Amino acid sequence: MLGVVALTLAGCGGSDAPCTAAPGAAPGSVEAPADCAVSAVVAVDATGALQDRALARDVGSAALRAAEHTITAGGHLRLVVFAGDANSVEVIYDDEVPTLEELDETRRGPMEQDLRAALGETLDSALGVSRADRALTARVRTLTRGGTSDIARAVRNALQTLQQRSGAAAMTLVSDGVQASDQLMLARRMQAGDPRERLGAQLGDLLGSADGVEVLQAVGLGRLPDRVNQSARRTDDLVQIWKTACEQTGAASCATTTEL
Repeated sequence: MLGVVALTLAGCGGSDAPCTAAPGAAPGSVEAPADCAVSAVVAVDATGALQDRALARDVGSAALRAAEHTITAGGHLRLVVFAGDANSVEVIYDDEVPTLEELDETRRGPMEQDLRAALGETLDSALGVSRADRALTARVRTLTRGGTSDIARAVRNALQTLQQRSGAAAMTLVSDGVQASDQLMLARRMQAGDPRERLGAQLGDLLGSADGVEVLQAVGLGRLPDRVNQSARRTDDLVQIWKTACEQTGAASCATTTEL
């Protein structure tokens, strides 16, 4: 498996560190000073996860990892699940997470644990890991009927949401990354041997601008259900295509990885 490919700002740490975010060491994680609120959008592609419970667990864990800093330090948090047509999403959470200063507290209490647990349970239901909320599972499965997978739209919508926020911002895509909309049939064109630099540039055009967004990352690239393995060459091409696309958006830092 390929490791994380990251382009990051200078490291943060300590109460005097600037309030900036960067990709963390673990896939999908966001690194920032402990008192730095980060607005975060996590877009979870359920297309493959709904077919493989083990993959779904990994996808859910990566999504929670991406939300963790905002859960603990505060900021606006939005989690969405999509499949097929990314124009239709299931919003799991969309609200402000208060900072300790806003709570007038010196440490996190039960609210943090409750939020983390609630998000985990909801993700499990959305991805079919559990049957706690069968109505939610059914709604997400309905999204798979949208046809082609317009992943770029999910990322573009997330970036536009973050650009309406002030302060540090991070966007995480949890997906196999194989854009397959009418705008860019990425899987088909990779198979046809189109240059990955050209495909990355075209994908970057679809993602749009990430100006003002400090972290743009894609995790789980190429991870298919039922542990189907792709060739090392195709996996590397996919990672490089998303790396090129991310850099083109103007995000302050990018991370692309096959890991979850």
